Amino acid sequence: MIKLKRLSDQPIPLPKKEHPWEAAAVFNCAAIYDNGLVHMIYRATDIAPNGKEGPYINRLGYAVSKDGIHFNRLEQPILLNNVEREERGPEDPRIVKIDDIFYMMYTGGRFPEDFRICLATSKNLIDWERQDIVLDEPNKDASLFPEKIKGKYVMFHRREPDIWLAYSDDLITWYDH
Repeated sequence: MIKLKRLSDQPIPLPKKEHPWEAAAVFNCAAIYDNGLVHMIYRATDIAPNGKEGPYINRLGYAVSKDGIHFNRLEQPILLNNVEREERGPEDPRIVKIDDIFYMMYTGGRFPEDFRICLATSKNLIDWERQDIVLDEPNKDASLFPEKIKGKYVMFHRREPDIWLAYSDDLITWYDH
């Protein structure tokens, strides 16, 4: 049996009013433990749930911690809404490391209810290269399994109302959903 213990009753990342890109909300974090540190990629927005602040654009920020509670954050986002297919910005990151590459699946969209699974890669968790849309269909919350299985990449994804598995040889073509 596993027993979990809450270490703090406060959220770890809070909005920073001095950073317009994350002034209203910080949420939906992805975390990975690598090289003795906890690395967190978090979704941030400039508009609060009450509709105040900015035009509701998502961005992804980066934070790092030695203990998983106290984080140091970068001043600027690591992934913006600077591509046409992601006008509302990236959201819902999920990170794994396979070999020496970090893979981040995230949701990208152009307008409300437009969700596509996208993929970005990095060698250092700060500089990301967008790969493209992975599943061009309404879909959210995808993640790669953290190791290949029988030489294939395995992805968990959500086609409402279920969780699905899919397989790929190249991270481009997905089959056996």
